[in-house]
Amino acid sequence: MKGLFKYQNKKYTQDDLIKTLYNLGVKKGDIICVHNEIYSFGIPLLPIKDFLNALIECLFETIGENGTLIIPTFTYSFCNNEVYDKLNSKCRVGALGEFFRKQTGVKRTNDPIFSFAIKGAKEDLFLNQEQKSCFDENCLYAILVKNKGKILNFGNKDCFTFGHYPMEKVGVDYRYFKEFKGLIIDEEGQNYHKSIQYYVRELDAYETDEKIIKFLENKSYFNKIAFGGTFLNLIDAQAFYEDLIQAYKQDGHIFRAN
Repeated sequence: MKGLFKYQNKKYTQDDLIKTLYNLGVKKGDIICVHNEIYSFGIPLLPIKDFLNALIECLFETIGENGTLIIPTFTYSFCNNEVYDKLNSKCRVGALGEFFRKQTGVKRTNDPIFSFAIKGAKEDLFLNQEQKSCFDENCLYAILVKNKGKILNFGNKDCFTFGHYPMEKVGVDYRYFKEFKGLIIDEEGQNYHKSIQYYVRELDAYETDEKIIKFLENKSYFNKIAFGGTFLNLIDAQAFYEDLIQAYKQDGHIFRAN
């Protein structure tokens, strides 16, 4: 097994990471959506591409050949009046997603704002979905919920983009639909125009991840393990979704900072 990184004079290997993922609750055949911040683990012991590849190897080793790996490759293209080129638009949310999307056999979703890179046994469930809005019933998170997927926060303690899906479903009152239009270039190089709705927030309205973490801490579907300089946490997407729907119905401002 390869060495991965060093943190406070301790070296962590691929074997250490795989064991931690299993202890966290990742299983063979799982569908996992991996939000990540890999540089919080520690100092890499490998050149960057080898380091990223070694992390991907650990994830696939853990979920096995019947598993499916999903990593965000958000581009925010239409928000920035840019073309969304499925093969070439760069991921703006981390080095691991940018690396993963370029690997052989990896496919990418159509969303010109919140795209994901996917590879695995059940990848076809998530591909070629036509969305009217970024977080409607055809979005990746909705399909993840329906297929009993899991959310893995991998090096980042608290990233909950997933919360946009139940927020849009309930219709919290400090967000509203805004239309974005632009050009998409698909895998075959074909161009087409698309419009999509994004349930954006009012400028002075913020949700805080800290409040969501506190909400999750005592839930049976949430597990958290320290690893290197950060934490890994795993969440059952269906249970989390159902809990958030109830929470937002009771108080739409439950996770707002202000």
